[in-house]
Amino acid sequence: MFQVSEGELLLDILAAAVLETVIDSIFLLEVLLRVMSAPSKTAYIRDLYNWADMICCVGLPLRVAVGFTIWHQDRPFEIFLLFVLPVLRLLKLLRYFESFRILVDAASNVIASLPVLLYVMVILVVISSNAIYLAESRENIPSLQHSVWLAVVTMTTVGYGDFAPQSLPGYITVSFLSVVSVIFFALPVGILGHEFTFCWQSREQVLLLARARRAFAKWGYTASDMKTLFEFADADGDGSLNLLEFYELLNQLRLGLDERSLVDLFMMVDRDNSGSVDGFELLAKIFPEEVNKDTEQFDDSIDA
Repeated sequence: MFQVSEGELLLDILAAAVLETVIDSIFLLEVLLRVMSAPSKTAYIRDLYNWADMICCVGLPLRVAVGFTIWHQDRPFEIFLLFVLPVLRLLKLLRYFESFRILVDAASNVIASLPVLLYVMVILVVISSNAIYLAESRENIPSLQHSVWLAVVTMTTVGYGDFAPQSLPGYITVSFLSVVSVIFFALPVGILGHEFTFCWQSREQVLLLARARRAFAKWGYTASDMKTLFEFADADGDGSLNLLEFYELLNQLRLGLDERSLVDLFMMVDRDNSGSVDGFELLAKIFPEEVNKDTEQFDDSIDA
């Protein structure tokens, strides 16, 4: 542990064990306090950002089971404590980087285009690897998997150099594959870059919506609860929320937003710029995945 060379220890084994135990104890206490104080235990467990916390808290029970000082590095539990657990501790910091959600949103928006790109990539690998295998001698390319490997490292512009073409047809095939690959891989990079630029330009709106959705999820609210929340906030009973009613609803959810941010969020939800938010607009922004299947039911319940 904390060994940087064969005979050098950055920290004494006993001191390292004490330090690791203290850190694991703090993480375990933190998770217990978070779970006990969470308004909705189910929502807390389902939140992916909390999974790293919950996995990290098993460090202390594992140390109690296998021993606080680790002398072996080839057993599963020791491998987890030495190599996996420190990485998970770093993942705990993701909740403090709200801009990370922008990258996640950009990636999720381009997922629809990935199957076609992956299919084209597989076709290129299969065709080029077959051509390389047929063009080269068995002394140079012993098997088909070696030609596939050469095609993959050529497409990704890695070029390890362990295998290379030696015949003229092989040179032509690999050269053609190199040119096509540069053009092909520019497509997903360009799509992701464009989407990330768009999300970054609207980052304030994206982060505001993300905080609002987390607040609803934290309190355990789902799309089926929107009718009750809407009626609670609709003080005048006109079937829509004005700015003051919208402000009161989100203030009860303890979003931690200032008045300017709440006004911006209200303007985002008010898609038709009518000065009020109806049930469909609120549902579409907070639970967009439920709009298609819950819109008719929600509208009927609001009208009733």
